[in-house]
Amino acid sequence: MAAMSCTKEMDLSRPGVQEPAQVVFNLSATHPNDTKAVKTEWETGDVIFVFFSKQAAPKYLEMKWNGTAWVSEGKNSLALAENENGTMTAVYLPFGSNATVTTYNSTKFKFSTTYETYYLTAKLNYHVVDSKVSGTFNMQIPDGYVQFFLDDAGANPETEMELREPKLIPQGIDYIAADGTITLTEPVKGAPLKGYVYDKENKTGSESKGWVFSGILAEEAQNTSTDYLFTMVSGGWTGNYYYKAFTSKTLYAGATAGRALKLPVLSGWTAITDYKPIDLGCEVVVGGKYKRVYWASRNLGATADTPAGASTEELQATWGDYYAWGETAPYYTAGAYSSSPTWATGKSEGYAWSSYRWGNYDALAKYNETDGLDTLNAVDDAAKAKVSPVGCWRIPTNAEWLVLCDPNYSRVWSNSQRGYTITRKEGTGICVGHSIFLPAAGDRGYNDLQDANHGYYWSSSLLTSDSQRKKASDVHFTSTGFSTSSDLRFLGMSIRPVCD
Repeated sequence: MAAMSCTKEMDLSRPGVQEPAQVVFNLSATHPNDTKAVKTEWETGDVIFVFFSKQAAPKYLEMKWNGTAWVSEGKNSLALAENENGTMTAVYLPFGSNATVTTYNSTKFKFSTTYETYYLTAKLNYHVVDSKVSGTFNMQIPDGYVQFFLDDAGANPETEMELREPKLIPQGIDYIAADGTITLTEPVKGAPLKGYVYDKENKTGSESKGWVFSGILAEEAQNTSTDYLFTMVSGGWTGNYYYKAFTSKTLYAGATAGRALKLPVLSGWTAITDYKPIDLGCEVVVGGKYKRVYWASRNLGATADTPAGASTEELQATWGDYYAWGETAPYYTAGAYSSSPTWATGKSEGYAWSSYRWGNYDALAKYNETDGLDTLNAVDDAAKAKVSPVGCWRIPTNAEWLVLCDPNYSRVWSNSQRGYTITRKEGTGICVGHSIFLPAAGDRGYNDLQDANHGYYWSSSLLTSDSQRKKASDVHFTSTGFSTSSDLRFLGMSIRPVCD
């Protein structure tokens, strides 16, 4: 129970009027037991923020749990009139007990920090009677939220931790209107869930300390047996990457079930060392909603992310293999960068129409005018077939390449490294400053390795303006320019995988 007093409005302009009476708040709150895998009750220091429909932002009330009872403190001269009616909106931020409230557009409430995690909320009607306001908030987690707990006795808030899965959506409170309506941040499907350290009081038994991640589960996965492929990033984007698969898992089965999943300790995950999914904040619109796309740290077939030096061998370590559009294997079996590679059976003419799996200039057997396909099928995607975990990666679409061409990214050419460093320079979130290196590996046409100091990278998109579908979209760059383009499908080009 919370007992607290604040000024009650009175007319002090008339002589003889006494000092304003004090409004006493007798408020309490219930805790939903299913909220999180490790937390089922209030803990010392928890704070509930209470907003009143007839108070301008940022006037609000704090209810603080001292271990046995709620103690309340008024903020910024709360003033309620006798017999006043209104609504109270209570908001609990599990990791925001030190949050403060600021004004948003004069009348709306906004937290000084956006906590991208679940929250609890409840609304009550209030009526000031005999200078008192009473009630109990039945705190509930909003629909769709799921939580994940990672055991880690050494969890430290100074270490960045994030959890990714294509069907998860991070959410935070943007602002709260005077009527109690909560507006959330723009949802981006598959964007990282930030990890928050949970340190249980009286640390006893398992699940006493670790990381909590929380977000909305996409509607198509709710209450459905689903396969999940989680990626965990520890220590920021230059840190350590891991993945873990869960098969036939049902999450968010209802209001009180399937909300929480305990994750194994990181030693039980598989380390990602070759193709790290780098978060460049690349967002594309799919079905009218934003989706996050991650870029591999190296080219398909490369052995390094960036050159260790400027020797020919050190540069070539970043180049990777060359693929015709829609082919899942190179045409050579050895000598990728040689003027005379060892050609595979049936590919003696190199990268030419005569070698191409899907026909020739005059008769294309697939991705043609008849079948109407304009994007690679998964079975014909080299990245999907070759990069572990298999099936997670794919060749980027033309729209995804276009994102890297916009002003939110810097593109800096290096003569010594022979390629571009693409860096996220603007926007919000922890992806600002993240980068990948795209080497200029040239391309292969017929028997030749050609166009030194040029970069050619396939997209998964056909050039639909070409009615005969002989060309596909790609990215072409030199030291003086970086743009999308198109080329004949039989040419051998680099592939930079992406994943959702």
